[in-house]
Amino acid sequence: MGTRGHRLRHVIVTLLLTAATTASARPVDVVVCLDTSRSMEGLIDSARSRLWDIVTTLSKVEPRPELRVGLLSYGSPTGSSEEDGWVIVRTDLTSDLDHVYAQLMGLATDGGDELVGRVVHEAVNTMSWAPDPEGLRLVFVAGNESADQGVDTYDFRAATELGRRADVVVNAIFVGSRDIAVTSHWDELARAGRGSFSSIDPELGRIQVETPQDEALLTLNASLNETYLPYGPDGAAGLANQTAQDGNATRLGVQSCSSRIVAKGTALYTNASWDLVDALQEDGFQWASLTDDDLPPALRGMSIEAREAHVAALRERRESIQEKIQDLSNEREEFLRAELKRRQLAQPGLDDALRDALLAQARKKGFNTDGC
Repeated sequence: MGTRGHRLRHVIVTLLLTAATTASARPVDVVVCLDTSRSMEGLIDSARSRLWDIVTTLSKVEPRPELRVGLLSYGSPTGSSEEDGWVIVRTDLTSDLDHVYAQLMGLATDGGDELVGRVVHEAVNTMSWAPDPEGLRLVFVAGNESADQGVDTYDFRAATELGRRADVVVNAIFVGSRDIAVTSHWDELARAGRGSFSSIDPELGRIQVETPQDEALLTLNASLNETYLPYGPDGAAGLANQTAQDGNATRLGVQSCSSRIVAKGTALYTNASWDLVDALQEDGFQWASLTDDDLPPALRGMSIEAREAHVAALRERRESIQEKIQDLSNEREEFLRAELKRRQLAQPGLDDALRDALLAQARKKGFNTDGC
């Protein structure tokens, strides 16, 4: 069999394996609600710094999650009003993690009323939750004021009851001491929402730990980015946004940058809306739906067989790079665990609260978390 025959066979095998993986995948929808009042800069920086670590953790859960993330902000009058309870839906649930990250990076703090009941109500009722009963539907609310603020208008108890009926779990993360959290009803919010309750130190998310693997990860990321093949009306913008979010993670610090690279090396980081390598693995993809102008210049005028061979070669290269990233990730995780243990941090950070709750609730839903 010639080179073309080998490549075509690789394409067919890849498509069959993808179909089998997709069939066994289960939806995991995660909505994050962040208080953007003036005192919450540390919380927002923690979310920006640690989002990619959560993606990496979920990538080790079995069966493979079909991850979508949504983002709401509350407690700031900028861009919102009293009528909508100072709540803004920054993005509905989406698998486009770079879009979520761009929205997260764009958050700014300002003074306002932090209506926890209202943001829980909006999260439960306005997000496009996956209908699969085997899926996981989680809300994380983080803030530092009483969960009963504005209770006469929107009571979190009523909102979490609606969530219970829709199988949406609501988790409470208080920024500050546990004693104040309890008197502010955040533990009650978690109980009503069937979720987890945590009190955190937001400043921990700003700590950036260097590791011996960081430089090699940067090199691999540059190679990984060369495997993306933008197409269609969203291609150029998608590629530009990927580059922009690489830059945002880098500006946050070395740990955030490496965490993003590791997450990009997992199956949960997908860009099928603008990247042909990912799009070709989606159910229902049809070359016939694309005009020649929709294709990147390298594929124009090619036969379908030649296009598939070209994309398959990029897919093979990407998977090889991602394997190297994961090998480095394992070494990096060991280094980080040892370093954090050495520092003996007394209070958990946002990433600890998110990870512990996600894994506990995934186990309750029948996911296997042994590899996490």
